[in-house]
Amino acid sequence: MSAAIRAMERADAPTCARMVVDSAVGLRYGFTAERMTKTLSDALYEGGDLFVAEKDGLVAGFAWADPKGAFSTAPYLRLIAVDPAVRGGGIGAILLGEFERRTSAVGRDWCLLVSDFNESAIAFYVRHGYVRRGSLPDFARPGVAEILMVKPRGVPLGS
Repeated sequence: MSAAIRAMERADAPTCARMVVDSAVGLRYGFTAERMTKTLSDALYEGGDLFVAEKDGLVAGFAWADPKGAFSTAPYLRLIAVDPAVRGGGIGAILLGEFERRTSAVGRDWCLLVSDFNESAIAFYVRHGYVRRGSLPDFARPGVAEILMVKPRGVPLGS
């Protein structure tokens, strides 16, 4: 699959917010489209590195990269979401690869958090070279552990 990557624009925020709301995390955590739209819009206003993947002229997914968001030294993937209509079609891999490329000259290993109940996301990250490095019980929500996953430098980008 191919997709064009471009910077997220404010007009994309509602579409991207809906992707988050319809995701496993969004459903479990009860995110609302209004709140997520505000979060994404605020991040854009503050200069955050948010980008979208377009397929056939439509936004198919997005990611939010923080170049030194993990311990102020390592690239951190704050958020990634794909339109439910195209999940499993390679958009997530394209976005993850773009995150790694954008931050390849920064800091140390790539980092992200994934909720313990989100087994498909954990498997996705493992397939792309990420390994579990720890667990943060009750970090985002009571009763849910966030799994710290790290991709060591030296593992090929996008793999």
